[in-house]
Amino acid sequence: MKKYPAIKFKDGKKYFFRFDLDTRIQHIILAATVIILVLTGMPLKFSDSSWAPYLYSFFGGSKMAPVIHKWTGAIMLLLFVYHVVRVVGGIITNHIMPLKREGKMSIGRVTMVLVRLPMIPNLKDLKDIIGLMKYLLYFTNEHPHGDEWTWKEKFDYWAPFWGMFVIGITGLIIWNKVLATQVIPGEFINLCLIAHSDEALLAALFLFIWHWYNVHFSTSVFPMGTVFLTGYLPEELMVEEHYEHYVRVMTREGLESEIKPPHGGGNNPTICGEPQDVTSDTPPTTAPANDPMQQGGVNS
Repeated sequence: MKKYPAIKFKDGKKYFFRFDLDTRIQHIILAATVIILVLTGMPLKFSDSSWAPYLYSFFGGSKMAPVIHKWTGAIMLLLFVYHVVRVVGGIITNHIMPLKREGKMSIGRVTMVLVRLPMIPNLKDLKDIIGLMKYLLYFTNEHPHGDEWTWKEKFDYWAPFWGMFVIGITGLIIWNKVLATQVIPGEFINLCLIAHSDEALLAALFLFIWHWYNVHFSTSVFPMGTVFLTGYLPEELMVEEHYEHYVRVMTREGLESEIKPPHGGGNNPTICGEPQDVTSDTPPTTAPANDPMQQGGVNS
């Protein structure tokens, strides 16, 4: 079980822990499988397009491309199962079993543990979405202060669960059509083909537009974010995207005097873009340093 430092120092700069090695490897495998599946699947969906035959031929045509597509999909499904098992195992080991050992096991306590997990959407996420809309529409000059995981990251995380369910089940049915038609009507295969390709197209558009923009092409990280490779996020991005967690980690590490002010303005309100009081010396928002659900270093 490796313990990662909450903050790394390099060339006079601070880098904050985000992902352990196991998570980074999972992400790289997932990214690779998604790209291969898109490149081998879209030529079939858009087979009447001029580019489709060339791309399909690149992957071996009708003999090899389907084989590559099917086994790449199998790898993705196995990765998904591994991820779910790992996450559930971590929750049981780190949160449920301690309750049992302490004799505090109950439905209510377990429910509270689950809803307070960092990746579970909560009321703060809703407030941050509303706050972002107000900020973008110039009703306030204060950008929401993100916590360890922002609402955008949670959306990125949970969206594939639905996609994996639809694409995975329909893909297995299409792969084993003869066996499947022994238990389901043959017409259902056509529905699976439509659902499989349409959900795959939706997932590809979401990933290549929404996700890639947020993590690679936005002005904050362009031309490429490196946290998926290094596991650490530069301090300036922590301040911009995860300010509450940044304050918490800096405080826990005894670096309160080095905490930087938040981006996107202070606590001075504006009305339709008009600043009301820009001279206030309101200190930056601080977050509790003893939140048991937020860990600066993560075991893997």
